[in-house]
Amino acid sequence: MYDDIGSWDRAVREVYAIRYIFHKELKLWKRYPSRILFMLLMPFLSILSLYFQGMGLVGSTTSSAFADVAGTTEYLVFIILGSALFIFVSTAIWGIGNSIRREQMMGTLESLWVAPASKMTIFMGIALFDGLFSAYVAFMQLLLSSLLLPVNLLVPQALVAVLITFLLMFALYGMGFMFTGLVLIYKEIEDFTNLITQTIRMMTPVSYPLSVLPAPVAFLALFIPLTYALEAIRGYMGVGATHSLGYYVLVLLAFDVAFIATGSRLFHYADTRARRRGEIATH
Repeated sequence: MYDDIGSWDRAVREVYAIRYIFHKELKLWKRYPSRILFMLLMPFLSILSLYFQGMGLVGSTTSSAFADVAGTTEYLVFIILGSALFIFVSTAIWGIGNSIRREQMMGTLESLWVAPASKMTIFMGIALFDGLFSAYVAFMQLLLSSLLLPVNLLVPQALVAVLITFLLMFALYGMGFMFTGLVLIYKEIEDFTNLITQTIRMMTPVSYPLSVLPAPVAFLALFIPLTYALEAIRGYMGVGATHSLGYYVLVLLAFDVAFIATGSRLFHYADTRARRRGEIATH
């Protein structure tokens, strides 16, 4: 009985820790007005750039030539959906690792590391903030596109996008754990993170279908969960062929298990190595 009460008390403390981490991240954003301005303007500016890109390249929001390689004439819808989903990838890869790096630079990582809360709880607080920010940007992209451009993305089928994005995020945060481990080992990994982010964008069908990529690159894209998430969402939004929803759920669940297990193991190794060498808070 006492063990149960103790377990319940620990669970409550972990929930409070998540809330405090979330509030800390929010305060850091609110401290700099330029970040707030960026958050408000980014969805608007990004969809306009996509619209003008489409008009400049094909002279319209649709393209018969695009249909030959993508299976749909809806060029603008195709690329807006890719842009909205890629926000989650970029945020997940940058978010947790950068937050831990920031704590190192401010000299507060050691205090955070000895706090009476698990490392996963700390990561969950950061991930919750990043996830809500990504969801805001993605939703505003879809909303502003539907209001300002000749497309309609706020349809009932978009509920499938919510489910698929939710499953994708677990795999992405598994990648986030990997990058956090690399931060503890190598410290400054901004250039490497940039390289990985841009490589994923290039290899996956964010802005173009896999059919335009060289066969070896398209094959490697099959090992990236974003590829399946994009296929599922576009298929159910009517801008591409698709398998059954169950197929995509199972594939993404497999990626979730693999990425979280691998990311957690790498982080545990990096944390143990940094502690043994006394490098937790070194720059």
